Amino acid sequence: MKKNKFEPHKIGVMVDMPGFPGATDTFPKAVQFALDEAYDRGLLDRPAVTVLNEHLGQPWGDGYASRNAYLDLVETEQVLAIAGPFTTDNSLAILDLVEEKHVPSITICGTQEYVGKYAFNTSNGNLADEPAYIAAWLKSRGHKRVSVVRDYPSIIGREYHKFFEYACQQFGIEIVGVGNIYPGPTEEDVTHVMKALKATNPDALVYLGFGEACRELNNGLRNADWSPERIMTTAFCQATYNEFFAQLIDGWYGVDQYDERNHRLSSMIKRYEEKHGEALIANSCVSAGYDIGQCIAIALSRMEIATPESLASALETIRMLPATTGGVGTYITFGPHDHRGLKGIDYLNIRRAEGGKTHRVDFEFGGSPA
Repeated sequence: MKKNKFEPHKIGVMVDMPGFPGATDTFPKAVQFALDEAYDRGLLDRPAVTVLNEHLGQPWGDGYASRNAYLDLVETEQVLAIAGPFTTDNSLAILDLVEEKHVPSITICGTQEYVGKYAFNTSNGNLADEPAYIAAWLKSRGHKRVSVVRDYPSIIGREYHKFFEYACQQFGIEIVGVGNIYPGPTEEDVTHVMKALKATNPDALVYLGFGEACRELNNGLRNADWSPERIMTTAFCQATYNEFFAQLIDGWYGVDQYDERNHRLSSMIKRYEEKHGEALIANSCVSAGYDIGQCIAIALSRMEIATPESLASALETIRMLPATTGGVGTYITFGPHDHRGLKGIDYLNIRRAEGGKTHRVDFEFGGSPA
């Protein structure tokens, strides 16, 4: 296809948790790379360029940072769509603006409550699905009595815990203890909770939360002189971002979306290195960025007029798009009443952190419930 010299389309990128090496610094690169590849192969008649807005959102700050970032990208930069934000808190903080301004935002948040005509999602984890994965894994390991440490007060901790209670009922697991910690707890806070949960004598420990607490979880366990088999939500993903975080949660199992068997991700990373001379770290944040970029590129190629509303309608036509996120069976499908894109039994998996690295654990979800 002959490429015309039109003005490039502008796409916003919202990074609401800067300072996570291997993740938030590479997500924007992956979005842009997907857009560049779409233009290079002739899918787009013009380049698409990203406009980055980095800001410190919740839980470190408040919702105004993300609301202001969204408005800046929409009203000042006049972007056609936005990739991000990352977290549930900040995605919900902008949801009313997304619906008011009609500029679609494809987030990677996990909540079931980010729903709307212009709210799209390719979740980096899922607050409803992960608990079922965790419960099935616990059952496969023979655990029948578990204790939970959860972020509280926190919409993330609340939603995780609700669905974990449902999953435990389904898989015949008893919750014998619940400990509440702030989303950003101190070592003393975590130690106090771990000592109390140790006294409940569970078979295993489950962490349900955003992940900032991962900095203190092992300190609290050490101080309580306790080393149970333990598993966490996709807070675990940070262990695949860099060695520092993997060391922080050494010994933990967790839900993740990086799967080294997915050749689409390894191929994308190879192409990126060949073009840019630098390597991207293979993890779920990189794959999420690329997949969102793919979705936006396809929508740009299908929109009938160059408006955010037309692009949103075009996103709803995406069907069975092979994903770089998750396992080889993961794909992305949207529809008029289905804006939660990732599909497939292997879009989640279980990994373990050991010695500063992570490895996938053989576990086939779908074992018989209780």
